[in-house]
Amino acid sequence: MVAALAPFAVHSQQSSGTLAGLLSKQGLAGAKLERRSGNHLFVPVSINNQRGALMIDTGSPNTVIDVNSVNTFGLTVEKSGSNVGGLFGRSWERFGTSKVKSLAMGNCTVTNVPVAIADFSGMNPEHRAAATGSHLADSKALAHINGVLGAREMVKFGMIIDCTRQMLDVNPNGRSPGVSQSLASFLAGRGFTRIPIRLNANDHFDVEGALNGHPTRFILDTGSANTLIDTQVAVKSGTGVTALAGYGAGGAGGLSEGINRTGVKELAIGNFKLANAEVVVAHVSKDVLLSNSAAESNAGVLGQEYLASNFAVIDIGGMALYLRHPDSR
Repeated sequence: MVAALAPFAVHSQQSSGTLAGLLSKQGLAGAKLERRSGNHLFVPVSINNQRGALMIDTGSPNTVIDVNSVNTFGLTVEKSGSNVGGLFGRSWERFGTSKVKSLAMGNCTVTNVPVAIADFSGMNPEHRAAATGSHLADSKALAHINGVLGAREMVKFGMIIDCTRQMLDVNPNGRSPGVSQSLASFLAGRGFTRIPIRLNANDHFDVEGALNGHPTRFILDTGSANTLIDTQVAVKSGTGVTALAGYGAGGAGGLSEGINRTGVKELAIGNFKLANAEVVVAHVSKDVLLSNSAAESNAGVLGQEYLASNFAVIDIGGMALYLRHPDSR
């Protein structure tokens, strides 16, 4: 891929004493993110010169375009032998493959981007309820999501995701140790805790952690609204599981699973600890958990509710997650 990037206007207006100023001085380009219902972050884009929006999804190894948007973007789709899967397993659906000629975000453009094709229509539920005396009409103003921006492009262009400031910063020169070192120093001086990220056997980003003192790992998933823990892992860690509270979707593949909510006395993400954390509990696919390997196994996903509320900055280029408690200075 070839990148043609220019600094985003917001950066040029910031001083070097801010995160925006630091990244602008380092030559990164930025795109403003927006937040929609479900607490998801998405970036307005232009795909092959057609407007669209992609959800920021660190839990997806690849950038995926919704099959219902293929004609909109003029994509030619080839078949593949890979089944579409999510947190709750794989479905009968097969991924397609294609290539996006140009993908523009803010003032940055990447070209010849390989993408997967799958049915992501579940990210765009219809809002047709009319207003009545008891409620307002459902909003129709939500942006239509055309797919997800995945890990492959994030790694290649050393992207930095600021979940609270809602910015996506892109390095035109790719991953840079210098940028990551400057960012680490900047955030350390402002009370952030650094947690190393690794890429596991499934090409998912994960971080070390613990549930009630029981060591484990969590998949870093900005595409998940909630932190979700596998039922068996929760029970083994001494976390009580309540009765069924409803059903939840597990991303691509359209599969759903019974879920409930429970409290964890202590949820640790690296050395960063959250007391009395509320999480969602469900049966997660063993393929996702990598439960057959002690070195690779994880407990589930770390979602947007704790990333956003703890000022998460995700440096994909430097493979580090930064968190800060709301009451710290």
